[in-house]
Amino acid sequence: MLAFLLLHANEVVSTDRLIDDLWGDSPPESAANMLQGYVSHLRKTLEPGRGRGEHELLVSRAPGYTLQIRSDQLDAKRFERLATEGRRLLADRDAKAAAERLRAALALWRGGALDDLAYEAFARADIDRLEELRLQTLEDRIDADLALGGHEALVAELRELVDRYPLRERLRAQLMAALYRCGRQAEALEAYREVRRVLLDDLGVEPGPALRELEQAILRQDPALGAPAPPPAPIATRLGRRWPLLVGAAVLVGAALAAMLAFAHPGGAKAVAVKPHSVAVIDPAKNALVKDIAVGGYPGPLAADDEFVYVSNIGDGTVSRIFPKTRKYFDTGSFSRATDLIATDGHLWAANGGAPGHTPLGVSPGTILDYAPGPVWNVTRVGPNVEGGDEEQTTIATDATGSEIWAGNKDSATVTQLEPPTMAKIDGIAPGGLAVVHGSGGNDVVWASDPARNRVVRIDGVTRHVVGRIRVTGFPSRLAADARAVWAIDRGYGDVQWEPTHLTKPALWRIDPTSNRPVTRIPLPLTPIRVALGAGSVWVTAERVLSWDGATVDAAVFRIDPSTNRIVARIPLRTRAVDGIIISHGLVWVAVPPSQ
Repeated sequence: MLAFLLLHANEVVSTDRLIDDLWGDSPPESAANMLQGYVSHLRKTLEPGRGRGEHELLVSRAPGYTLQIRSDQLDAKRFERLATEGRRLLADRDAKAAAERLRAALALWRGGALDDLAYEAFARADIDRLEELRLQTLEDRIDADLALGGHEALVAELRELVDRYPLRERLRAQLMAALYRCGRQAEALEAYREVRRVLLDDLGVEPGPALRELEQAILRQDPALGAPAPPPAPIATRLGRRWPLLVGAAVLVGAALAAMLAFAHPGGAKAVAVKPHSVAVIDPAKNALVKDIAVGGYPGPLAADDEFVYVSNIGDGTVSRIFPKTRKYFDTGSFSRATDLIATDGHLWAANGGAPGHTPLGVSPGTILDYAPGPVWNVTRVGPNVEGGDEEQTTIATDATGSEIWAGNKDSATVTQLEPPTMAKIDGIAPGGLAVVHGSGGNDVVWASDPARNRVVRIDGVTRHVVGRIRVTGFPSRLAADARAVWAIDRGYGDVQWEPTHLTKPALWRIDPTSNRPVTRIPLPLTPIRVALGAGSVWVTAERVLSWDGATVDAAVFRIDPSTNRIVARIPLRTRAVDGIIISHGLVWVAVPPSQ
């Protein structure tokens, strides 16, 4: 019972569920009384000396009980935290700190997870999850040791591990790399042939791409793997060379780090190079770039449905489609210069910007295009066709269900409902961004930034009235929102872009929708462009837009943990510009235009 409550710590667990999971389909008639006895015994054990009603750990909560503990009181939670920190340090190329953190995580283990409950049905899923996390953390620690040049000491450990886990290809790759770095190239290649035999015999499949590419890299002695060790020199010669070898240690560590990056994660044997006019793909499980897909000219906003990821190419007035499952480019077709994009119910909705004039579908700034495959599309004007106006004068947003479409326009200072087609219009708001949150009972909330007035406006989706005006220091523009928070980016330059003495610093604001108040300001080291929610995080694309001091910095994607309001990852793109972002099909998709 204690184990079950720990697996569901800080949750209310009903007495019926406890009885079902502890006794299964045939509980004794006295199960309820026995349960109360167990609770009493646990309370006395966990908090001796406390009287009835004074217990703070195991407390009664209708319709059952709650075990109230902090995350630092449970070794499993401490392990997961340390493993996550180590993985982030490894991704940031701090191998020494990563190795220390990962070793600390593994040191918490004493045998297998929940060994004495291995045959209890309620524990099976958690046992499997924790064991898999342990193995991943062990593999991460080996990557860190490889990066630190510890290949010789790792060979014996890896031999034992591949015997115990013969189908784990990442361990095989690590063994091959360690052998190669030890100058044992023939053994490294034999390790590949062995795993190929095992996979073909047991599963009928070939090794994955990472192993195949590693074998080819060994065959061509790819410098990215680091040079294999030379044959042992005579003792006198080795002593005479001791100082040069120590001096060259930093070079060897760099080569080992390159090798680690080449095979650290299955499915990606080479570092991803991000190019302009492309969509970069980030795996949120690794906080790492895993793909770069060439698309049309100057990609901007992104959208997705069950079949495709779409990117509007602002530069040439086209839209490109990507197959998300294979992460491959599909096609590009005529469209518009959309600065906002929505994909829902077989339609593409586009908020059009750029300079007035001809675009492939004949639309212009200040319009919303509703496009579906076929000969007919609808165009709705929500603002004037202004020469030299703000390229982002028109914006568009929808709720999670796609049932409502709202558009905003700075020049006409309006927010308009397009779908359902009521054409309800709210005046007096010049939005830099919109977000729609689907509420219970159809009570949607529309959020609109108003940078000229330094505020974020709340609109009731039912009455279509403004019900809140929230003052925000700075110039809020693009938004993302859910039921828990509204996130507004402040690019820091407002209406006086090129005068540094008047600038506010770039930041991300968090607004509490319950109190309608800004509660947190998260400073950003780069200028934010767009914000999106997904994978349990807030994601911001950012670049250095203002550069009167001549400085240049790579664009990046920032990942923010909403539970702590802190930046937990900075994913550099190694390019100067970035634009749209969405989280879809388990991945983060980022538009990479050319530098301006």
